[in-house]
Amino acid sequence: MNASSSDIASGKIDDPDTVWRDLDLADARVRITEAIERSAMTVPPYETGTWPVCRPIVEWLTRRMPAGGVGYERPEWTERDQHELADRFFASRFGAPLDDADQRGLLESLIWFGTDYGPGDPLRWSPVAVEIILHDWIPRKLVADPPYLAKAPDLLRAFVRFCHAERGIRADLTDETIAAVDLYEPEYQRTIRSPRPQGPMALLAAIGAFDPDAEFAFDDGALMRELLREMAGGEDSVQALDDDPLPEDEFDWAGIPDDVRDKVGEVLQLTDACCDQLLDVEYRTACRRLLARAAGGDPGVFRRRASTATAAAAICWIVGKDNDLFSPAGGRMLVKDLMAHFGLAQSGVSQRAETLMRAAGFDPSARRWDLRLGDPDLLVSRRRRRIIELRDRYFADG
Repeated sequence: MNASSSDIASGKIDDPDTVWRDLDLADARVRITEAIERSAMTVPPYETGTWPVCRPIVEWLTRRMPAGGVGYERPEWTERDQHELADRFFASRFGAPLDDADQRGLLESLIWFGTDYGPGDPLRWSPVAVEIILHDWIPRKLVADPPYLAKAPDLLRAFVRFCHAERGIRADLTDETIAAVDLYEPEYQRTIRSPRPQGPMALLAAIGAFDPDAEFAFDDGALMRELLREMAGGEDSVQALDDDPLPEDEFDWAGIPDDVRDKVGEVLQLTDACCDQLLDVEYRTACRRLLARAAGGDPGVFRRRASTATAAAAICWIVGKDNDLFSPAGGRMLVKDLMAHFGLAQSGVSQRAETLMRAAGFDPSARRWDLRLGDPDLLVSRRRRRIIELRDRYFADG
């Protein structure tokens, strides 16, 4: 049922589970814009009978709203917060009977889904969230054997009951959410036992990069070897890779014209400070190397009237993406936290990053499903160690 503003104002909406509050038009503009941008990046694209047909008029109306608002602030869940939530669950009457290594591993994935997808709160569970995680997310995202994945529905039932109890959710709503688990479990159990694209292959299938019905689609060895070559810069680089920490390099000023040195120096100072405060010496070296290549490769980029903070943030973002810094399995840093260090919005850095990548000799258009610079000199030891582990697994047959 749609609720009109007059219905709300007159008190006709009497839903005990719905809370209405005013939203400033400037804030609404930012939230709508962010939602449209996220929709544009979603694979497969979100489509209905009215979307994206109505996108132009929505964007036109949004531009007529006041500027200067604040977007949706996702709840902050640190790694420590997530561990404490897991411990609390397994110490409760809901989770204690399930406490073993497999269930703890699966719960980590449920919490990952809750913190990194949807509203960003692992304590919020609804029938829609259950549908997403059982119908699509776990079968596509988690690469594991069926006996392991088969335990997820029972764990999800217990975790939903625990979360609803902590939040004081009405029993009727808990029953509806548990009923959704019952509804989607049979299809889920069939899916996890069926051949299907998983991990990176699922993304490629979603964007039409290959036929998911083809025989090779269910053997990720060839795809992983190709990915590893892209990460390291070719077959020889993959085989020669080591996990020695990057040294503490001084910045290389060779080839950088005098008239841009002041501008480059300001960017260098900002990237160094970011790495010193948020990252480490290896990231500082990688950022220095990338900045030196960009400044030497196309000095004109630094002759433009552009923000040094944006350039510094873009350098750190590129190196972070290349080193898997922003993924749950990598560094677990949030992009918004990196941008906040520079006082910037998350959405304002990608265009500057592409310019700097080109200046440094990398082709942004060559990125297939993620950012891969393909240069071991810009990979920190933790990232190279992970590539070596995958190399030893997927190149073991020679």
